[in-house]
Amino acid sequence: MKSKFMMFAMMLSMALLTACGNDGETEAEMNHDNPSEDEVHALEVDLEVPESAEVGETVEFSAHVHSNGEDITDADKVMYEVLSGEESLEKIEAEHDQNGVYTIEYTFEEAGTYTVISHVDALRLHTMPQSDITVQ
Repeated sequence: MKSKFMMFAMMLSMALLTACGNDGETEAEMNHDNPSEDEVHALEVDLEVPESAEVGETVEFSAHVHSNGEDITDADKVMYEVLSGEESLEKIEAEHDQNGVYTIEYTFEEAGTYTVISHVDALRLHTMPQSDITVQ
């Protein structure tokens, strides 16, 4: 009885190990000639927001979106969110300007300290760097 159980356990283990293979894809079938399908992408965003502004002044927010040293000119979405404390005041979608830079202009109507977040979706990744601006 014990040897039948051991034999069954070994066969079950072999079946499980076989099922955890590489789906029949051999080394020769893997796409090594097109590294864009195999390489890891890092989504990087350099957010630029002025440190300060005057009430009624129009300021520019820009986000340089890039990955592995190359500009991303076709991000799925770049959106700026302006917050006052925890309250979201406005969300504005940005279009690509040039060289991976997405910009918008914004005018603050009241004095205070605000947080600007750029929500960026590209390469099936999402990142949201933020910066503060003081309006006087």
